[in-house]
Amino acid sequence: MITIYTFINLYRGIRAYAQNIVGPNPVNYYHDFSQWDNFSFGIIVTLLVWHADALVIYRCFVIWGHNIWVILFPVVLLLFSFVVNCITLTSFKHPDAVPAAVAGAFIQMVYPINLAQNITTTSLIAYRIWSQHYKARESGLFKVAAGMNLLTVVRIIIESALIFTVQQLILLILLELDHPAQVILHATLVPSMGLVFVLMTLRTHFARTDTEGRWTGGRSTNHHTTGQRPGNSSVAVVTTRTVTEDMPMHVIDSKVPNDNGPYDVIFENSKGQRV
Repeated sequence: MITIYTFINLYRGIRAYAQNIVGPNPVNYYHDFSQWDNFSFGIIVTLLVWHADALVIYRCFVIWGHNIWVILFPVVLLLFSFVVNCITLTSFKHPDAVPAAVAGAFIQMVYPINLAQNITTTSLIAYRIWSQHYKARESGLFKVAAGMNLLTVVRIIIESALIFTVQQLILLILLELDHPAQVILHATLVPSMGLVFVLMTLRTHFARTDTEGRWTGGRSTNHHTTGQRPGNSSVAVVTTRTVTEDMPMHVIDSKVPNDNGPYDVIFENSKGQRV
């Protein structure tokens, strides 16, 4: 669907700026929904917004332990968005079917509903993660866990979702001012929705990788302790695996007492070289 959106948007740009189908300026063409490409553009953008909202609601539902009551308000907002956008698209295609005053009122509700939906779901997800972090901190689990700090996840979610939120807010202001710049910003809706999810995924992955790297504190090495008792051909081998800092190993050559007598302790590095 995004591929179709990209080609239609390119086609609209050619017809508006190169061919100047509807004069006197390109903005008039973008406002002419009798053109099939403009109407198709509106349908695709609406479907993608619904898809993104449904995906975020589902994530919220999973994070809250499949609690249906938590997502009740976001679902109501999504249903309300269905009604508002369907009436708006109908008024675009068939202006006589919907009174102008009613159509204008519904158009004014599109961006506020998107804002409310985005703020609600993002807040619910961020609060749930923060509450889990608070409980883990109170119990002391965060001190021994090697995972990523949950506050980092909260910050990533809020910062990423803020892109779409700010965009919707600016579009609402431009719509109230009836400014032609809203056409330009509206064309970035679909890329910004994809950018939000990609940023969340990539930043979370990089943050987790960085945290795991700091937790290990270096590389894993094998230390082999080999002892041989004097006058006895038997060899006792003790192998331990530890995680150490990347520091040079000191030379150790000592006698360690044992019930059956002393034996040599020789340490080997990860390359099998005795030190």
